[in-house]
This record gives sequence, structure tokens and C-alpha cells, in this order.
Amino acid sequence: MKNAKALRAAPIEGLLESYRFAAKAHRQASLSGDYKAGNPQADLVARIYRELRRRGREAQARLLELLNDADPGVRAWAAAHCLELAPDQAVPILEDLARSEPPPADFSAEMTLKAWRQGELKFS
Repeated sequence: MKNAKALRAAPIEGLLESYRFAAKAHRQASLSGDYKAGNPQADLVARIYRELRRRGREAQARLLELLNDADPGVRAWAAAHCLELAPDQAVPILEDLARSEPPPADFSAEMTLKAWRQGELKFS
């Protein structure tokens, strides 16, 4: 599900599953320092987010389901993408990750919160 046409045709459930898979893969690659494997996964997560956002608030709100995922990478990506929609639910997830995850996940969560609080985080 890498091209725009496939993303547009995918059902929301399929998008969420692909988002979950890519977020998990990105975290694993980041933990091992494999940016060549991680960067395409981060790009896919971002493209799926943009597609959900394009479909409207109801589709975008489905990301809230991922805030309780077992995988910290999924929670981190979902929380970052939910800051615009539901900061009251997303901020505590990022704060928890910033306190509890090993590098680089803790730093990533901390920097996401910092950028959001300073109004520098762009949602597009």
C-alpha cells in the first residue's frame, strides 16, 4: 500500500493496519539504528496519516484507537498525529513515552511535545 492510488482505495481498517505495521517497523529499525529500513516506514506512516486526514475528522479520529496499542512505536506515532484532534488524550501518552522509553523513543516523544507546545508542529 505504498502508492497514493492504493491509499485512496484502501478501507480505513486497512489503513489502520498498515499504519500499525509501519509504525512498529519504524520503531524496530530506529532501535537498531537502521535508518535505511526506518525512513521508508516513517514515510508510509505519514502518507497514511495524510490520507486519513484527507477523508475527514471521522476517519482521522480512528487513530485514537491506536493510543492504547501494545507497541510503544505505534502509540508514539498515533499520539503525535492525534495532538491536533485530541490533545487531552495524546499528550499523556507522549509524556509517558518520554519518561519510560529507551532512546531514541524517549527523545522523540519529548521533542514532539516540545514542538507542539511551541506551536511549531505542523499537521499536513
